[in-house]
Amino acid sequence: MQPIIVIAASSGSLDPLKQIVSALPIPCPASVFIVRHVGPHQSVLPALLGVLTDLPVMHAEDGMLIESGHVYVAPPDRHMRLEMDRIRLDQGLLTLRPISHQQSAILRG
Repeated sequence: MQPIIVIAASSGSLDPLKQIVSALPIPCPASVFIVRHVGPHQSVLPALLGVLTDLPVMHAEDGMLIESGHVYVAPPDRHMRLEMDRIRLDQGLLTLRPISHQQSAILRG
């Protein structure tokens, strides 16, 4: 798997996310994954971030192939996980498994 950047953000994180995405190098050797706590509401986050970079910014889709230099945003009320070279999306809290030691370290920052 190529290098990845994982960003977990709260609902009030729009300005920091804009700063991070606008500072990504072009070309970017990593795939960028953003999960933002927004609940089931419609999200325009890919459009808001996409105007700040020449990198493709999109909502992730289940089964989507992971490509370097792309920014993937988890859709509202979905959890995003990576399996080999694909993105997997799960519905809200219902399908969460216990958090592993490595995942816990990512969440703590």
